[in-house]
Amino acid sequence: MSETLTIILPFFNEEGWIARTVASLAAQSDTSFRLLLVDNGSTDTGAREAADHAAAMGDRAAIVHCPTAGKIPAMAVGLALVKTPLVAICDADTWYPPDYVAIIRHLFAANSSAAAVMAIDLYAPITHSASLRRIERIMSKSRRHSKKCHAGGYAQAFRTGWLRAAGGFDIARWPYVLEDHEIMHRLQPYGPTVYDPDHVCFPSDRRASRKAVSWTRGERLLYRYLPSCAMNWYFYRFLGRHLATRNSFGVALREKDWSSAIA
Repeated sequence: MSETLTIILPFFNEEGWIARTVASLAAQSDTSFRLLLVDNGSTDTGAREAADHAAAMGDRAAIVHCPTAGKIPAMAVGLALVKTPLVAICDADTWYPPDYVAIIRHLFAANSSAAAVMAIDLYAPITHSASLRRIERIMSKSRRHSKKCHAGGYAQAFRTGWLRAAGGFDIARWPYVLEDHEIMHRLQPYGPTVYDPDHVCFPSDRRASRKAVSWTRGERLLYRYLPSCAMNWYFYRFLGRHLATRNSFGVALREKDWSSAIA
């Protein structure tokens, strides 16, 4: 089966985290995808862990190197190598269910005008009441605010041509955190974003308290309720300036201040 999807997984010093993530991708029921692991200058054993767990994929997996610090340059290096019509971004601390790739391909096939497909992030088993409430909440938000982003970089998939047409991952355009929301803003003119209650993933909650890589409650609310015609102003004249004032540049994601890896 020829590959139709490429997964880009940028990582930096993910020892103790990345093995489980790569293992979950190697165990996908649909194998019609390639995995590009982009090492952003790791100094720990994370690259070895990634390679060991990707070995089962054979030549469908590869590790490439990005010497420029930051997730955005790493994703740009990966995107430049993509030859498939679909591309997804995954995070090194997220577990992906065995049907993750299959659902991405199904949702794009069923929605020919869709520019992107987003998974819903869960932090408890899918049958847990908290997960069921979160799925309902995200699905409701995606209907009420259909031109806004409701999923982070751990859960995004795109039509490759339209992602490139929108400018791709460009640190000159957007050097800050929250690049996952900014890229979705640029992609909006190309087509709708699809959410589905069965399309989920399970990120670590290790960054939950990290203010340097997030936005304030006021900034979040403004993003949610401003009309889509105001989003250029919001990102490039308002949010970008506020993030710069707080030194919330993309390289802040390299600071890992949590105490330990997963068991």
